[in-house]
Amino acid sequence: MIKMKCVTIALVALCVLSSGAVLQARASISLISEKQEIESGKQADAQITKKYHISTNRRYNNLVNYLGKRLARASDRPDLPWTFRVIDAKDVNAFSVPSYVYVNTGLINLNGKDQDALAGVIAHEIGHTCGKHAVKQMEKSYIGGILGALIGGRNRGVGALVNVAQNMVMLGYSRDDENDADKRAVKYTLAAGYDPEGLVRFFKKLEATEGNGGGGITTYFKTHPPTPDRVNRVEQEIRRQRQDQR
Repeated sequence: MIKMKCVTIALVALCVLSSGAVLQARASISLISEKQEIESGKQADAQITKKYHISTNRRYNNLVNYLGKRLARASDRPDLPWTFRVIDAKDVNAFSVPSYVYVNTGLINLNGKDQDALAGVIAHEIGHTCGKHAVKQMEKSYIGGILGALIGGRNRGVGALVNVAQNMVMLGYSRDDENDADKRAVKYTLAAGYDPEGLVRFFKKLEATEGNGGGGITTYFKTHPPTPDRVNRVEQEIRRQRQDQR
């Protein structure tokens, strides 16, 4: 009887894992609905706004909201309930959860009057939601939750969705997801009428400040790992997309 139960669990687990592989291969199919995706972002936002001090600076908020909404309209998912927040923190950082984008005052100050650079960063964060990068992680956790429920006898599948979006803020996205968000940032900035080179200037300024021992910069590097060829790759993408527009 015990042996038969183990075999059954193994077979079901194999089916679940196989289903996950199929879902990853077919981007048109998702375990997570858009409604669930939006709800996960909403729940994560509730936790984030408790943890961080949201800035009340009118100039910063007006700027980030103006840039964000303009870029969101030019994105692949303009109909999402986009929300843009400014966090009062000196660390140079920006991050996102589904349909929410957060920009630290330290990052705004670093870019100064270069609105195209700030637009590039915001477009990159919008790109993470448009690319459904958090959704991919949720699906992996959901599959893990189903397996845990089968083996442990408890329904942990639903609970697996709750904190994934917020955890992405700390763990960061994969290199492929970062590259995809960069490409989308170029696309959205061009479509919204901003200079996509702004994102390149931001990366270079970030590296220069870090090299000079600037404080707070490593926060962005932690959530958005730099690679030696990242700037070159973005510059090549800008040339390619500009060429396509001609």
